[in-house]
Amino acid sequence: MSGRAQTDDLRTLLGLITAHEQWRGQCLNLVASENIHSPSVAQLLASDLSGRYGDYHGRDLRRRKYQGTRYIIEIEELADRLARSLFGARYAELRPVSGHLAAAAVILALARPGDTVLEVDRNGGGHRTAAKLSASTQFPLVVRPLPFDPHEHTVDAERTVALMRELRPRLVILGSSTFLFPHPVKAVADTARDLGNTVVIYDGAHVLGLIAAGRFQAPLVEGAHLLVSSTHKVLPGPQGGLILSDDEALIARVSEAVHPGLVANHHLAHVAALAAVLLEMRATGDAYTQRTIENAQALGAALAGRGLTVIGAHRGYTQSHTVVIQPPSGQDAATAADQLEAAGIITSVCSLDASLGGAGLRLGVQEITRAGATPAVVDEVADLIAEVLIRRRAAESVTLKVRTLVTDRLAARPFDLALEESSRHA
Repeated sequence: MSGRAQTDDLRTLLGLITAHEQWRGQCLNLVASENIHSPSVAQLLASDLSGRYGDYHGRDLRRRKYQGTRYIIEIEELADRLARSLFGARYAELRPVSGHLAAAAVILALARPGDTVLEVDRNGGGHRTAAKLSASTQFPLVVRPLPFDPHEHTVDAERTVALMRELRPRLVILGSSTFLFPHPVKAVADTARDLGNTVVIYDGAHVLGLIAAGRFQAPLVEGAHLLVSSTHKVLPGPQGGLILSDDEALIARVSEAVHPGLVANHHLAHVAALAAVLLEMRATGDAYTQRTIENAQALGAALAGRGLTVIGAHRGYTQSHTVVIQPPSGQDAATAADQLEAAGIITSVCSLDASLGGAGLRLGVQEITRAGATPAVVDEVADLIAEVLIRRRAAESVTLKVRTLVTDRLAARPFDLALEESSRHA
């Protein structure tokens, strides 16, 4: 390849990244699985750690395969301590490079081919990790959906307990990507204890930041054996995964599946950035998560007031960062999402029960909350959504209003913590 072609390709790449950042920077970003980093987190992700190796064996953070890790060991020990402290867990495993791999590690460690696994299915927002593993590998499992009440939008405790007693599953996986209301962890965990050989896993990916601040629910306290999660949704961290537990024997088996089975060299810059986010959550997480829930509930009410059907309205719309709406009559969810994106409002389609139309739109307020949104701003957001979906305004006429709102009302970043501030909270 000629030097000119190389330069042209690099210029194209940098131009595309700049265009992406400028475009998303002018949008209302309401994807419930995304967030924005503090500058300190971005700085740590770009540190020298991003090119280093620090493999360790088992659960001994000091038993390293590579030389040159004297400070890496201390960084990981600090991150481990912060994770255990913030989540009130006895043990933490921070090496998974995604939430999916964290969940897969637990399944591979604790189940055997042919075991029965109960998990939330697609219509309840389940990540369906066991079903995906069973379908795509030589690891066949008997996967059954957990009974889900679509109108209460949570796992049906009574029917779940009955199903557990009938099937005696090896694993039960709670959690959802449309996690509006807590799942019945205690009832499931009590039944698992009675059965004797059932392990309860809580997939907290979408609500980990709320859990960190003592909101939504406390799955380990309520009896879950393991909490698996990604680290970049309400928790505003780098993309990656973690596993938490109070059970020493279980976490030892899971760590063996993580390394070397699924992750050889874990991402050290991720661990350092995650430590900074945990410090940030310790300092500002209470205010951030409280405002996030307030904003989500305000968005649900404002959308309902403008004629949209909001799932869970009779329960106060949501207890998390997420709001789920049905598209207006005569529209399908994918078309509605495209129309909103054309106006600069980024959402995502989610599956719903057939009784609720089969598909809806999932809206998350965690990112705009970190950018400074208040319930008053959220009311304006709801009006812009209604402009597109209810009043059927042309996208061009809404786009300018979106950009003005983002520029004028969403630039405060009140919950960011600078590195200098982080050092005072260490």
